Parts: sequence; structure tokens; C-alpha cells
Amino acid sequence: MIYLIGIPGLIPFYLCFYNIDLIFLDFDKQMFIHYSTVILSFLGAVYWGVYLQSKNIIAILFSVCPAVYAFFVLSFDLKFNETVGLFVLGYFIVLCFDFFFYFKEKIIQTDYFILRLLLTAGIAPAHILYMI
Repeated sequence: MIYLIGIPGLIPFYLCFYNIDLIFLDFDKQMFIHYSTVILSFLGAVYWGVYLQSKNIIAILFSVCPAVYAFFVLSFDLKFNETVGLFVLGYFIVLCFDFFFYFKEKIIQTDYFILRLLLTAGIAPAHILYMI
């Protein structure tokens, strides 16, 4: 079920990459940045649930980091390529924490970890190609 909900979340990245316009929405560079901000923030929010289940203090401390990171990236008003580059770096940092919580702490489930690998494998190319 999580794959059925998670994988389609990649669609807006590629609608933006190809500048596809649908009825009332223009999927462009600005929309790409907005969506990437939301998704990066969401990835941290997942760790509220990890904390509630495990009481791991690192999980709750980390849970706000992606949102704060995205906020600061946006607040610097950088060029598009710099912003996108920092966001893709943020996704890989979150993935590193996923590795930590999966292999070292053993407090996230295998299905979620595999989904995160797949989503990062889908998100990173969209960001990197958009910078080229």
C-alpha cells in the first residue's frame, strides 16, 4: 500500500521537469521548488512517528531538520540551480539518516526503507537533470 501511495508522489517532479501545463496549473521551475520543499519537509515529519514508536531521541531531534534546512535554503534566495542542488543534497542527507535508523537503530520497517530508496532514486535524477 505504501508503494501505491508513495511512488505517484514522483509525478509532480516530472511534470515540472517537462514543463507540462494542466488546466489550472503550470508545472514550471517555481512549482518544482515548492513541491521539493514540501516533500523534503514531509520526510522529516515521518520521524515524529518513528519517535512515538521507539522513543529514540535522535529521531525527534532529526524530525524538524529537513524542514528547517529547506527553510534556510529558500531564505537565501539563491539561483535556481543552487537551490535545486542543495535540495538534492538534503534528500541524500535524509537518506543517510534512513540508513542509520534502518541498519544501526533498527527502528524503521523494511518496506519504508525500500520505498525511500526508490523515491530517492526517482527524485535525484529529476533534480540533477533540471540543473543541467
